[in-house]
Amino acid sequence: MRILIVGGGKVGTYLAKALLEERHEVCVVESEPRRVHEMASILERDVALLGDGCRPDVLERAGIDRADVLVADTGDDEDNLAVVLIARKRARPPRIIARVNNPRNEAIFESVGTDTVIPATEIVLRAIAQEIDVERIAPLITLRKGNLALLKLSIPERSPACGSAISDIGLPHDCVIVALERDGELLIPSGETIVATGDTMVILAKPEARGQLRDNLIGSQG
Repeated sequence: MRILIVGGGKVGTYLAKALLEERHEVCVVESEPRRVHEMASILERDVALLGDGCRPDVLERAGIDRADVLVADTGDDEDNLAVVLIARKRARPPRIIARVNNPRNEAIFESVGTDTVIPATEIVLRAIAQEIDVERIAPLITLRKGNLALLKLSIPERSPACGSAISDIGLPHDCVIVALERDGELLIPSGETIVATGDTMVILAKPEARGQLRDNLIGSQG
């Protein structure tokens, strides 16, 4: 399949990597040069197009008229809606999947013909609300025929990661920390975020990464 992703953040990059491994044709539109460079390094191939995905001419250069699936995955609902509207006006519109950051906007996306609406905040909050033994890593959702999993874990007091920045704890390469709950507050972490006891993490990773995640975030005795 030909898949066009608008938004080259962590999730967009990880999604592109998983799709490429399944031999799909992928193009990612990203407006920040730094992210385009990072994607080329992570994906080890040139699949990113530098440009504003809200512009019809940029989407045309990215191959929207040939795409089977379009994923609007920016961090801004207005931008994602603009992408959806542009795609819907094509003579041959692709199947459209849109990430919605504010649940209040779900109805708007559905009203303009979005095929699949993914309420990012609701998914993360629902995941965090599930009770789990802190000694375990729980699979919440399995994606891509089992090749990807949304995992959740809590950081125990004896975790070797406590007090370290996320960029320094040696996470598996094919792994993205999607969200972190701390003291009742939902955070979107960066590499500089310091891990603390009691943090609850929602992580997108390959199922086989669970062992290394356990060692690095819970400890060998977890």
